[in-house]
Amino acid sequence: MLVAVASGLYIAARFGPGPRDGLMTGLHARLGWPIWAARLGVEASVLFVGWLLGGTVGVGTVIFAAGIGPLVHLALPLFERRQGSRRARPSSPVSAG
Repeated sequence: MLVAVASGLYIAARFGPGPRDGLMTGLHARLGWPIWAARLGVEASVLFVGWLLGGTVGVGTVIFAAGIGPLVHLALPLFERRQGSRRARPSSPVSAG
């Protein structure tokens, strides 16, 4: 759960996603996949390739890979700022005019 909350915080703050989160958000933006499905696909691919390369796959690894997508999907909206909100940051640091 901590990883999902951290991902929601830094993605919503627009600090730039890491490699897996970048792939997840890219699949979401390009293909329209829900966040949970994109992250599940990324994690399942990484898990499978790691296993093919001889890595150990335990119960915890499978639980994390299956659970992180839905948890990030739930965490992201908690930290996103709405465009119409008074507290929302301007899209550009340069003032108009």
